[in-house]
Amino acid sequence: MLFASRAYRLKMNQYRVAVLEDNVALREELDCLLLSEGYQIESFGDAATFRLRHAMNAYDILILDLGLPDADGIDLARELSNSRDCTGIIMLTARGELRDRIGGLSAGADAYITKPFEFDELLAQIHALLRRIRIQKTQQKLWHLDVSGQQFYAPDTSTALVLTASEVELLIQLAKKHPSHVSRADLIRSLGEDFMLYDERRLEKLISRLRTKLLINFKASPIKAIRGKGYAFKEAIEISQNLTYTVSMGETQITHRVSSHRGE
Repeated sequence: MLFASRAYRLKMNQYRVAVLEDNVALREELDCLLLSEGYQIESFGDAATFRLRHAMNAYDILILDLGLPDADGIDLARELSNSRDCTGIIMLTARGELRDRIGGLSAGADAYITKPFEFDELLAQIHALLRRIRIQKTQQKLWHLDVSGQQFYAPDTSTALVLTASEVELLIQLAKKHPSHVSRADLIRSLGEDFMLYDERRLEKLISRLRTKLLINFKASPIKAIRGKGYAFKEAIEISQNLTYTVSMGETQITHRVSSHRGE
């Protein structure tokens, strides 16, 4: 097996990989091997736990077993694909018939590997998939948030939408979690408020006002309410780098230092 250099491991540490495998021994082996390559790893033995974590913060790559205790991997891959999820999917399974391969790839898998397998083959598929993901991200049209100027730009436009400090903070939080959602509680806390004492209708009004401004200025409003969970911005946002700003809510002031960031 080839081992990655320290520099390469540091580069790979920016990528989040989920392992969804019900075989404990294999899951732990994959964890150790991928960690040694520098990836951020989270592993799961069931689909329900994976779905919960993925909704909070999407993974770059999912290594997916098909025979799960609470779901069929084909159905899960199709679910992610139909939701326009950007996560790359590598199916790792004992199902080796041609119809299984066709079914897996048709459901949305980017690669299909049968067990038993060589770890170097899995690594090669991960590397190839990450290259495609990086290219897709560089070609993606971005919204741009100028934090210090409190201005927001739609893709391919030079017209700026002037924002309030609170709207800037909301967009920063949504950008950081893209394509996942941000909970109402986290949005409220980001505004310097106590979630337990805060009237959530104020947040709803703030979101509604921002949506209206986006629609009027750009004829689009990618802010989506995720029922029972929070809000998401469905397109990527690039944030201007090295800027300091302050959010004022009542008597509370929160000062942030923002480095270059792209919500992807």
